[in-house]
Amino acid sequence: MRTFKPENNDEWFEFRRQHLTSTELRDLHLSRTARQWQELREQKETGKRWGGNDYTVWGTAREPVLAPLVAEVDSRLVYNADPQTIIINKDDERLCGTPDLFSEDGEVIGEIKTAKHQFTGGYWHDWCPDGYYLQVQANMWHAGAEACVLLVEYYQEQDGEFTPDGYEYQVIHYDPKVVEDMQRTAAQWFAWLEGTTPDWMGEVTSLEDADEVEDLVAQLADAEEKSASWSDLAKTYKKDLLKLLGDSYAGTHAGYKVSVSTTKDSKTFDSKAFKTVHPDLYAEFNTKTRRGSTRLRLTKVVN
Repeated sequence: MRTFKPENNDEWFEFRRQHLTSTELRDLHLSRTARQWQELREQKETGKRWGGNDYTVWGTAREPVLAPLVAEVDSRLVYNADPQTIIINKDDERLCGTPDLFSEDGEVIGEIKTAKHQFTGGYWHDWCPDGYYLQVQANMWHAGAEACVLLVEYYQEQDGEFTPDGYEYQVIHYDPKVVEDMQRTAAQWFAWLEGTTPDWMGEVTSLEDADEVEDLVAQLADAEEKSASWSDLAKTYKKDLLKLLGDSYAGTHAGYKVSVSTTKDSKTFDSKAFKTVHPDLYAEFNTKTRRGSTRLRLTKVVN
């Protein structure tokens, strides 16, 4: 297991800035958006630090208190005190992670989280949320571990005051399939830094472009949702009107001419069957070209 022990927090931050951390890899994998990737790149290049908030301050303060509980589950685990020892991926030194606890041989790691709400699972695990699951998997990958003791302490919050409210833990096992997917994301990230844009990112190459795309996609999604809602409402009104007007009607109501007509049943040509029975004739007369068109479709991303 390859490690780096910083002398102080500044050295810790600088080392992590020059590498892709487990938390960052998790975020890149969870949110494949140009904005997410551009923002991380900007942070790496400028050295901008996130100052944290009341929740992260509380969580950090609870770590040394909760660490002995994790070590009770596996006595090999040792708390990774500040400035934390950084574990470097044995196969790719550009990747690193900082588990809260780890054994000397790297076979097991430990992670401590604090949360206001009960863990209820996600896409990859029936208890562990997606973000934590991916972070844990990345840290196990870097350390060469087969298991992680993940402990979460819940808390109650009132008027800015935090109170511990019980804890639970589970052992999360190494998931090679998930790690393989994250390896591909890491490879895309490093290739992108060298100038190769991932296929999913398209032509978005700047933070300004990413912002504009994000805004336009959000507006389009909102418009499509509203359009679908109004379309369903229009269908309901049409159905109600046809019940009242029948299959043939003409009149004026609410300032609109209203007409109802019903077409007769008609035959349609079964081109699929014709192609099967007479493939030569189908090929001979299938000469008209329908011009291609560009389509834009939004699909909600659910992890």
